[in-house]
Amino acid sequence: MSSRGWFSGRKWFKRGVALAEQGRPEDARDAYLRAAESGSVNAQYNLALVYVDLGDLDNAILWFRRAATAGDAGAMHSLAVHLAGGGRKATGEALRWYSEASVRGHAPSQYNLALHYQATGELSLAERHFEQAAKQGHLDAEVSLAGLWLGRGRERESEEILRRAAVKGHPGALDFMGKLATERGDTEQAAGFYARSHAAGFSGAAVNLGLLYEKQQRVAEAEEWLRKAVDAGNVGGMYALGRLLVGLDRSDEALVWFRKAADRGDAQARHAIRVITAREEE
Repeated sequence: MSSRGWFSGRKWFKRGVALAEQGRPEDARDAYLRAAESGSVNAQYNLALVYVDLGDLDNAILWFRRAATAGDAGAMHSLAVHLAGGGRKATGEALRWYSEASVRGHAPSQYNLALHYQATGELSLAERHFEQAAKQGHLDAEVSLAGLWLGRGRERESEEILRRAAVKGHPGALDFMGKLATERGDTEQAAGFYARSHAAGFSGAAVNLGLLYEKQQRVAEAEEWLRKAVDAGNVGGMYALGRLLVGLDRSDEALVWFRKAADRGDAQARHAIRVITAREEE
């Protein structure tokens, strides 16, 4: 690129930033496009972000790919995020871009790559990538790493990490602390952790608290917390609420929640429906 072209690109990039800050995405797009076409990688990335905001994902992917090919780790990550779940071929490409960004030290890509390996059962690879992201201060990676270590006999290290993350209000860490307190028999402390986790946005903690109260035969409180979980769309909560209602001889209500859970793919709920239906036919 000539010095004149570089200067022009920089001018249009600055104008794009200013227009985006003014809430004028269409004008920002046009300015970023001028800069992007002159070779500005930052403009290519920002242009892709504007296209995302405008709902034009095809062009967003086009420009994320241009910036990613030029070596921008943030663009690699964003491209992977938008490709993931788009079919087998797109998911494979997403993993390649996550890997490229991970090599460049991009913590969110290291974390997402770890989640993939965790889901596929490749726990050694998951642990490696969680640890890489955690070393850079990625809090979700720290909590996920601690969760892996809990299952590998490294309770002391795990609990230290989880306590630090819980102090910061991390919902997953608070839920883990609730489970550890439950295992120790400190149900009052466990309830407190679960309630804080739910307040921080983790609906699964409401399920855990509901189940805790159910074991204590505090049925009204159990139902209250399970309903909080289902209000947030938690499928496990739907199944657990249905099971609780069956025990209260409220099978008609239970079927409603089992069907909702089954519609979302819950196998236990489908089995429960078959059992209840068979009883009614006897």
